[in-house]
Amino acid sequence: MKRIVLKIACLLLALLFAFPIVGCGGDGIKLSFKSASTYDYLKTIDGKKVTINGYMATSSPVDGSFMFLMNMPYQSCPFCVPNTSQLSNTLEVYPKKGKKFDYTTQAIKVTGTLVVAPSETEFFTDSYGYEFNFKIVDATYSVLKADEISGELALWQEIADSGIVSDIDKMYNYVNFVCAWNTYCIKSYTNAEGELVKGYYLYPSDALNFLTKEGAQYNYGYKEGYFDSLVEKIESIDKDKLKSLTENVRKAEALANKALNELNEKNYSSEFEYLEEFDNYDYVYTLNKGEELKSEMDSLYKEFSAWIASWEM
Repeated sequence: MKRIVLKIACLLLALLFAFPIVGCGGDGIKLSFKSASTYDYLKTIDGKKVTINGYMATSSPVDGSFMFLMNMPYQSCPFCVPNTSQLSNTLEVYPKKGKKFDYTTQAIKVTGTLVVAPSETEFFTDSYGYEFNFKIVDATYSVLKADEISGELALWQEIADSGIVSDIDKMYNYVNFVCAWNTYCIKSYTNAEGELVKGYYLYPSDALNFLTKEGAQYNYGYKEGYFDSLVEKIESIDKDKLKSLTENVRKAEALANKALNELNEKNYSSEFEYLEEFDNYDYVYTLNKGEELKSEMDSLYKEFSAWIASWEM
């Protein structure tokens, strides 16, 4: 009889350790911004109660109908993948029906239900036009206590105060432009005379104008000393602890210089074709190394995005 009981106990222990243990207390499954960046993982907990720490972005709707949750304080706008409306390192959180969120600058813990889109290429869209493939609904929040916050908060606070993360996010908008300027377009618009001016994809002359004309949209990153100033700003906070961020900026600098050289050396081709979105025929340019440049850009941006997501409270 004792042998039978012992065998049953051993079998139960074997079954227990055969399956991973998921951390989920009374508040639900604990999410981090890093784990929330992996769609495949999120899909496994779709519909489950979750909790995550963060800060409300100041651009969260004033009516409290939802919030942009980020893992760093004092951010005015959500981060987006360059040249898209897809949120990056930013979660949308919706309150319970009939409720609203009061704004706070303090670190908070959000608890709610995770809702994930059917596939990674399908997106929810909010009233601002932002796209995202998961959200937290039926949510509440509470202000975090001191003993619930990471010991690295002081450094994270200093990083946030410096504005360097927003500076680097802006840098990646520049890097993406020089790597893929041919995919940017001037949208159709109605001029002062009420005439429809049809849109088109940028010409090389447009790209150079955006880069070199004083006051133009990307008239900053190509200038001498731009990347040096970013590195200097990072190192003034903590040279050793932020070494990986400095390395990411230097790799982005090298990529930007390579892409800019491709533009200046006219390493592209063009084809006259019909553009359905503008109902017009026009020249469309293809960069000789376009796929290579875009792949490197995406890889570096993901590296930067992962660095942001790695900071936990």
